[in-house]
Amino acid sequence: MKRNITKKDIESLTESQKVSLRELWLPEKHDLAVAYICKNAETEEYDEIDFVVGGIILNRNHITLVDIRRPENDDKATDEDSVDDLVNNESNIYEEESEYSFDGEFGDEDFDFEDEDFEFAYERPTTFSKEDCLPLLSIAQIIEIFQRRNFRDANFYIASAFDEKGCEIGNSAFSLEDYGNNNEPAELCDVLWENLKALL
Repeated sequence: MKRNITKKDIESLTESQKVSLRELWLPEKHDLAVAYICKNAETEEYDEIDFVVGGIILNRNHITLVDIRRPENDDKATDEDSVDDLVNNESNIYEEESEYSFDGEFGDEDFDFEDEDFEFAYERPTTFSKEDCLPLLSIAQIIEIFQRRNFRDANFYIASAFDEKGCEIGNSAFSLEDYGNNNEPAELCDVLWENLKALL
């Protein structure tokens, strides 16, 4: 059973549809997403990176999504080491100063960059701007978006019942009572769970 939309589904969208989808998406931890990152500005080459959201950083109006595979100690290590480094560096400054002292003149050997070719290797990023990403929505996330819009313009209706519990979701003019059911309203997940338990 297909549980999430795919990158192929995303490719079928127009640019305006992609913008709308991004605006409707409220990222949460463990969401599946795809990031479109520029690898080469000259050739306009983009890399499509599938990732799982491991964290969300809010900075005013900017949202940054953190890849779940990013090591947690990336930031902590630099903070812990910074104090020790500062103390060690200060003690060495005076020893190194004489070696690198500036006498007011620059020699040719000081700046030897003319014929150097610098190659900047592309590394897979571990944080992404939400503006560069699109969600690979699950069935539940799609239903939630319909629900937030009160099922406007969505030809969607689902009903499920088990014993005295029943759930209906969608914009149908019909209700459970129209089908002769007087079930107690419940969450779809709970009703599906009760049905699944009956199969176990």
